[in-house]
Amino acid sequence: MSRLFPATGAWFLLLALLLCPGQVLALYQTGGEGYGVNISAAVNAGLGIAVYPEDKLLYEEQKKELWNGELRLLADGFAGEQLRGWLNILQSVRSAQSFRRTGGISSGDVERSGLFSWLQQDGDSTRADLVLDAGYEAWGTESNELIVGRQPVQLSVTTSFTPNDFFAPFAPQQFYRLYKPGVDAIRFERRLADLTQLSLVGVLGYSEDPDSDNGWSREPDWQRTSVLGRYVRSVGALEWGMLMGVVRENNIVGASLQGELTDWLGVRAEGHYRDSQHDDPADGVMLCVGLEHRFASSLTVRLEQLYNSFGYSSIAEADRALAQGALEPGYLGEHYSAFDMGYEFSPLLIGEFLYLRNWTDSSQSFSFYAVYSLADESELALQVTLPAGPAPDTQSMGSELGMQPVRVALEYRHYF
Repeated sequence: MSRLFPATGAWFLLLALLLCPGQVLALYQTGGEGYGVNISAAVNAGLGIAVYPEDKLLYEEQKKELWNGELRLLADGFAGEQLRGWLNILQSVRSAQSFRRTGGISSGDVERSGLFSWLQQDGDSTRADLVLDAGYEAWGTESNELIVGRQPVQLSVTTSFTPNDFFAPFAPQQFYRLYKPGVDAIRFERRLADLTQLSLVGVLGYSEDPDSDNGWSREPDWQRTSVLGRYVRSVGALEWGMLMGVVRENNIVGASLQGELTDWLGVRAEGHYRDSQHDDPADGVMLCVGLEHRFASSLTVRLEQLYNSFGYSSIAEADRALAQGALEPGYLGEHYSAFDMGYEFSPLLIGEFLYLRNWTDSSQSFSFYAVYSLADESELALQVTLPAGPAPDTQSMGSELGMQPVRVALEYRHYF
């Protein structure tokens, strides 16, 4: 196909959107006695640049111009008092990646059927994806709810590091989290008491398929099916949770905690123990503990610490696993810290700073994020990420955060 969205065209489109940020009403609304339908949309347009370390094994080029355009069609409706439905269709056009993923801190691919994904790619420069990001129905009463279809599954309470988010987790440096990708699942929610909840979740698994448009097979791989149960109860100012089940052939037992330790200090913690059903050294623990406080000035401060027993004890050990083709996905190191500060400079401007450190290889990352409200339904976001640490070379990956690019990106968002 021809180049879908040249970088120069992206600049002109972004400029036009900035000059015309007026409010737009919902696309379509209708309803009557016992039913209702609402259709809306969201548009994103972004530009940026990434500067990669000089390593031809990991990166095809040292500098890459980034651009993207996204259109989401959103619909929700209800029929009667018990039946509801949601739909989220995403069309995206973006510059193609210029690096070869090796694992580490990044957003992983969403494991879901390739049946509802369509890809067109113009060589190594441009790709366009049309995907059903979410589409599910819910039937519920005051005490019970059954949700079936492609839906976001969120079991996590921490923010930067999320050990209990097993399905399409966000990367720590991903600040924009309004739309969590959906996975093919069935979920049952049972309200046991005012402050007590039981959740049962089943998620279909799929095998890798490089010939499909999203990299996953169309038919489920039943051996990778996940089944989890989660029990949550609030006692005083704290919410306690327990979960157990099977996630992609791994037995999981976990727990979570969130709430206020005092009027001044909040706590969030979660983790799990994984017992692999295979004869490999994949058993272990992931645990994240975070403390946070919001000052009267609107300044929010959060510190999180992650222990990951599945990580490598050194970058040299990770290099050997990469050479053998056995590099595990996910975090490469064993110990991580995240320090986050957010501040509302004005009703129109908010800013956030995130510092990450991998203590195993001493690599670091500094991220700055700001969102400016242009109108009631439009905003402009800027993100700058600066890595620090040993860079990769022909002998080694260098360090997990050190092999990430310097990245600057500007994005316009509009909702209607």
